[in-house]
Amino acid sequence: MIAERNMAHNALKKGGFLFFVLSTTQVLAAPQVNSVTQQSSGGELQLVISGSGFGEKSHPNPLYYFDFDEDSKAQNIQTSAVKDSFSTNGTISADSTPYGSGQVLRFTVKQDPSAVAIPGIDFDSDRLYVYFNRRYSFSIADSSNWGSRGFNLKSNRIWADTGNNIYIGYQGKEGNSSGRIFPEYTAEGGATWVGTDLPQVEGEWTQEEIVYKASDIDVQNGIFDLYHNGNSVHDSVFRMRTSDRPDRYSKLYFDQISNGTNENKTLYIYYDNIYIDDTFQRVYLSNAPTFDEAKARLVQIPLKWSDNSVTVKLKSGNFTPSSSYIYVVDASGNVNKNGARLCQSDCPSPPNPPKGIGFK
Repeated sequence: MIAERNMAHNALKKGGFLFFVLSTTQVLAAPQVNSVTQQSSGGELQLVISGSGFGEKSHPNPLYYFDFDEDSKAQNIQTSAVKDSFSTNGTISADSTPYGSGQVLRFTVKQDPSAVAIPGIDFDSDRLYVYFNRRYSFSIADSSNWGSRGFNLKSNRIWADTGNNIYIGYQGKEGNSSGRIFPEYTAEGGATWVGTDLPQVEGEWTQEEIVYKASDIDVQNGIFDLYHNGNSVHDSVFRMRTSDRPDRYSKLYFDQISNGTNENKTLYIYYDNIYIDDTFQRVYLSNAPTFDEAKARLVQIPLKWSDNSVTVKLKSGNFTPSSSYIYVVDASGNVNKNGARLCQSDCPSPPNPPKGIGFK
């Protein structure tokens, strides 16, 4: 759990003994959801979530939200905090979508390793939350897709101005389960292998999440947690900054490919529902009544946010709203353990435990 690790990070070693300085995140309760009501505004369906412990959020919207609807490759300006238009590369497509309808971004892999579907996205924060759906039309383990020097895929990478970076990388010659996490130039030890927990998958939509928090300088306490289809893939800590490379990460990339690909093959990467924010606060919709069971979960788009009320634009995907549940995550990564059900007004929400639990 994020909160538990914060306690460990505040541990002090004196005289051979380990002393813990408890942080305030240990005593904060998880968000309490008391009710969820539906309303229509401007022709769109919204949910008003009432309760407590949601915390304040400086900007209700995520920094960026891309849904690629209405034939647009830019972020959805109405539901993104960053209003300057940021355009992606590729084409709008409806031939393969994660929920069976709507539009997605389709990018054709190029020989040029600098060609990417989503150019570097800038952020200025010590933390980042990223949610997205992705589908590869190819397998990196298939040698017929390789260029003359193989196939090197950095599926996600975050860079700092001083060159330190962290990435999830695969090598075609090592197979689909060759994934590793590596904080380049700052790692203590070698790469962290994620193997079959985070495979490079051909022909299937996946639900991916990244939870990042910067490390202190020369301290191994940075967070780079990964979730694949709702399952935790990685949750240990990294040294991300050193005295020689002190800057925090500030630019996010998707799918940087080097060593080329076979120019006679057409390889696609598809993206949808890209949600990027500089806080861990978020809202999920799921078809499971408890968060432990909520592996399939779709991030919702906050429109208003206060400590006791959150309004979101409903994105139901392929979930049936009347049998779906809402989960609210606060700034420390705590979440209501039991989901609040979306149903008629006479349908009670399940009670929430008084004790805070961590997101992980």
